[in-house]
Amino acid sequence: MKPFPQTLPCHAPSSAGWAGLLCLMVAGVSLHAQELPARTAFLNELLTESQVLTEQYERALSKLETELALVADYEEALLVQRRRDELKAIYAQTGKGNITAIPLPADKARVTGTTEARGDMLTGWRTTGSIAEWSNLRITPGTYFLELDANIAELPGMPGTSLPGRAQPHESVSFTFFEISLLPGAQENRRTFDIMMSKDDTSFTPLRIGPVTFTRSPVTVRLTPAAGYPGNLVRLRQIRLLQVHDEVITAAPMPDNGDALKQAKNHLLTDLASVQKPVLSGYEGKLKALANASPKLRDEIASETSRLEMLKKPDSSTQGDKPILRALAKMNGVTGFEDIEDAKLVAAETTRGDRLMIEHDGRKIAVRLMWLECASLKDADDSRKSFARHFGIDVNSTTALANAAREFTIGYLEGKSLRLLIRSGKEKDGTQAGLVFLPEVGLYQNILVDQGLAAVRPPVKDSPRGIMEKTLLESLLEREASARRQKNGAWALASEDKP
Repeated sequence: MKPFPQTLPCHAPSSAGWAGLLCLMVAGVSLHAQELPARTAFLNELLTESQVLTEQYERALSKLETELALVADYEEALLVQRRRDELKAIYAQTGKGNITAIPLPADKARVTGTTEARGDMLTGWRTTGSIAEWSNLRITPGTYFLELDANIAELPGMPGTSLPGRAQPHESVSFTFFEISLLPGAQENRRTFDIMMSKDDTSFTPLRIGPVTFTRSPVTVRLTPAAGYPGNLVRLRQIRLLQVHDEVITAAPMPDNGDALKQAKNHLLTDLASVQKPVLSGYEGKLKALANASPKLRDEIASETSRLEMLKKPDSSTQGDKPILRALAKMNGVTGFEDIEDAKLVAAETTRGDRLMIEHDGRKIAVRLMWLECASLKDADDSRKSFARHFGIDVNSTTALANAAREFTIGYLEGKSLRLLIRSGKEKDGTQAGLVFLPEVGLYQNILVDQGLAAVRPPVKDSPRGIMEKTLLESLLEREASARRQKNGAWALASEDKP
């Protein structure tokens, strides 16, 4: 028997000792496969049994890479990406594939619109009504990631500068993946993701979306574009669901210079705080003087004082926060809003789909959801007519929709920790306009619109709005268009001849 060579051409991450051992075994197998058939069989069996552990480790690195990129730590994200590539290279020598994925084959999908299956790829996606749907998937209930490979290119023969309006190629496209069900929990399995333009028409980008949690089997899932992309060639392949195992996942250690980066960040935050402190103190003094001089502005001044207190606190956002919640935490709310955390819904008689009673620190606040209108519970309310016109339905149908919106809001929000951004000042009915967020879902207004239980009511065009408000409002309008196409909720009752 020949001894193993002293030097092996293998560069596994030093932090993954077991991965280095596997690399050693793979190299040994490749050198002595003919002389050691029993040893080769044993090592191949060992590699197969360790596949699940390898996938967990690679997923942890993928998650860490995404989190680092979100906070703009690109150098560290690049190092983690290299570790992932090195880990994949080990198993590339064995030819082992993913053994825990549930494939969503292109030729098994029910497609509508311009979507079509070509071999192992789904392509088309030129219109907003295009979908791909997989029905009655038998799965083990649990938490899954959606994985796929995507290539986005300009449609051949359609140069961007010569195409009018919506036919222009997009630099990125958006898709939504969700479970088709009215049962509890299904709505929270909706995930929207973006795909950037590929560097050429042969390079496919691997994506991981989720997680989503399925509590039943079978399930029906759907993939749909947020808009039509007539100027792009969109191709999706290797679409699959990958189950998340319950074992604890330990990510690779941070690079050696991680402490230095952390120290630099802390120094920067300290310097910013020292500059910020006298400015905030001076502004706070002016607010107190204004409160004494103008008692009528008490609510507005209280809201601004609360915002100043938020500015004095350290950043409380975490990597696990949703992007929108992380942005709110780092911006300390939005100018003109009072930021309230860990609030609870009170199921009062006045509660309806878009009218909530919130309790926080012993204080009760009547909140009206901004930019939305649900059907009124009062038969004599004239707003029912405008609600019916919005959806193109009979006004008598609004009674059932009003009750459905109320029950949905109570059932969805009751008992959950809520974060609110509330406008200062009360409206004529005693409510305050606000935005309601849930930790794992995001903006609650989106949920009502997706269900077809609320009409979007944008403010007048000349109303001043910040970037955050504009982004949230544009998303609501896009979701309403999607709910109308899919005939969700009140849209299912709409007259066919409504323009």
